Amino acid sequence: MKLANHKHFTVFLLLYLLLGISFNSSAITKVEYTPALNEAMQHMASLRLVQAKQIIAKEIKGNPQNATAHYLYHYAEFFNIMVQYDKTLLPAFEKQNQLSLKQVELLPESSPYKLFYKSSIRLQAAFVKGAFNEYLAAAWDFRTAFQEANINEKKFPQFLGHKKELGTLMALLGSFPPQYNWILHAVGLEGDFNGGLAILKNYIQSSANEPLIEKQQASIIYALIQLNFGKDHNAALTFYTPFAKEYTSNLMQCYVKTYIAAKTGETDLAIKTLRARPTGEAYIHITFLDYIMGDLLLHQLDQDAAIWYKKYITFSKTKNSIKDAYQKLSWLAWLDGDTTKFLIYHDLMQKNTKDAGSELKLVNADLAKGIYPNTSLLQARLLFDGGYNEKALAKLKSIQKADLKSSFQSLEYQYRLGRVYQEMKKTSEAIQYFNNCLEQGKGVKSYLLPNTCLQLGLIYENLNYASLAKSYYEQVSSYSGVDYESSLHQKAKTNLWRLKTSVK
Repeated sequence: MKLANHKHFTVFLLLYLLLGISFNSSAITKVEYTPALNEAMQHMASLRLVQAKQIIAKEIKGNPQNATAHYLYHYAEFFNIMVQYDKTLLPAFEKQNQLSLKQVELLPESSPYKLFYKSSIRLQAAFVKGAFNEYLAAAWDFRTAFQEANINEKKFPQFLGHKKELGTLMALLGSFPPQYNWILHAVGLEGDFNGGLAILKNYIQSSANEPLIEKQQASIIYALIQLNFGKDHNAALTFYTPFAKEYTSNLMQCYVKTYIAAKTGETDLAIKTLRARPTGEAYIHITFLDYIMGDLLLHQLDQDAAIWYKKYITFSKTKNSIKDAYQKLSWLAWLDGDTTKFLIYHDLMQKNTKDAGSELKLVNADLAKGIYPNTSLLQARLLFDGGYNEKALAKLKSIQKADLKSSFQSLEYQYRLGRVYQEMKKTSEAIQYFNNCLEQGKGVKSYLLPNTCLQLGLIYENLNYASLAKSYYEQVSSYSGVDYESSLHQKAKTNLWRLKTSVK
């Protein structure tokens, strides 16, 4: 869950060692959502983590035989590491993961909660490992979680709890990165994107009496799967909005609504939501929200965005997006007419980049020739990302052919026009410029080309030209060594699956 690409969402402070919790492994005999645990879930759901952890710790100490307390403790650790996005927390999380599985294993086989809790714990672990690029380990956790959810479905078909995990796993396995498909084949697993989403949606519609934390996670997961892999990512915001009515007092709802609004080009809504976020010592401070605010203001071409990127760089412990923050500071400097600062921030961005991506190499090749970014092209890109399509188109129309000083700038110009016209539902124009992009980009390593194929596939799928859509989706995998390669391949795979099942 970069609530990214994707990957950030839930959260808690690691208090395991500090609280000195003692686990009595011989006494796990029941499942009970006590009033204290229900209160803890209220705090968890709002990201008031200190209170939640204290309540769960007290429950474990006084009621060690309750498996639910141990399960929720793992949930707390999962939230913490995913929202903090701090890889240094991974060893402690993995230790807690094994301990929680050991405790839940002591439940009797007659309890439907045994495999439900185990499957959920493994799914959480898979999300964590995937977030830190440990794809192989994540794949095995997905596999085991899927098997456990399936077994529980056969043993207890009327039990609702595990259907959240089952639906999530079916949908995600249906969009698994191609390079790890061999794992799925080796154990005889195959996902079903549409089927998984249907199960997950049915769980949400039937979950009135389910625990709060499960209902909340189901709505978040469904929205994010729609956002990242659905045919219409704008549907994610429509779906999630009713689940975020308390965003001014619930930090989780505020975070997710802001993230989805930002990713769907609803910049004004995202800014309004984020500015209303709850604050105070009770809530965890999510430094990534500073980065998001920077992005939102950048999409309005507001120089105040620099303040938020600098806050993120200064206060983020992991600095996971520091490279991107410096890159965007360089863009702001360029738009402000400050070439010196542009070059300083560009250099800092490169120093914080492990491996130069394909786009950076193309930009550097231009800079080596004294070719700087085209201001109008950059402004159009930022405005488009913010959902300001008319303004973006006006910037693009102001560009003359002579203003484009390199072949890469000319290629990007065709791509940006295609994307703007696509979002404005001007299909014939979008197809024209996307085809120009593919023609001009032969032999160029840039994510613009596979993404052009992906967008053409979506256009033709919406026009019910299945064979054309299929051919473009298949072309995506022919591009390698480009930025966002894994994500683009995964989306194309999901779209091919959706196309295949819709034709049946």
